[in-house]
Amino acid sequence: MASKGLRIASLILRNLTFILTFISLLIVATNSKTVLIDGTVGEVKVKFNNVASYRYLVATAVIGGALSLLQIVFNIYHLITNGEGTPLFYMFSDQLLTYLLLSGASAGLGAGIDLRVNIKELLEGTYFNSFFDKANAGSAILLLAFVCAAIVSVLSSLALIR
Repeated sequence: MASKGLRIASLILRNLTFILTFISLLIVATNSKTVLIDGTVGEVKVKFNNVASYRYLVATAVIGGALSLLQIVFNIYHLITNGEGTPLFYMFSDQLLTYLLLSGASAGLGAGIDLRVNIKELLEGTYFNSFFDKANAGSAILLLAFVCAAIVSVLSSLALIR
């Protein structure tokens, strides 16, 4: 049986993971930029869903937030009832959440860096820098959520051993 301190630490980190995932989702999903480009192009509006990696980041944030919320509910229930719960469920769901958040954050950061350089060279200007800055901020916050989920994953593995 896992100690009460370990359960409380897991609950705090799960809450932090959910909060960071939700903040990341809000930043990336509301990200858009309208630019008036000189010449024949005219006005260009770019949203997060125009970039496949950002759509993947939003999808992983939604799924990760839902899974994190489910874990929080189970964790609170088992903390109140002094039940052990299912340590295997916690371990496997923590592993899934960890890999999901890491892949979403790395996809968002990688796309932001590559696209910023390519568009800067293509359009010879820094028209979309604020768009990529917001998306990179959301990706970095999702990376922090991954760190919290990774720590919880280690804690749930330790609880499985006990």
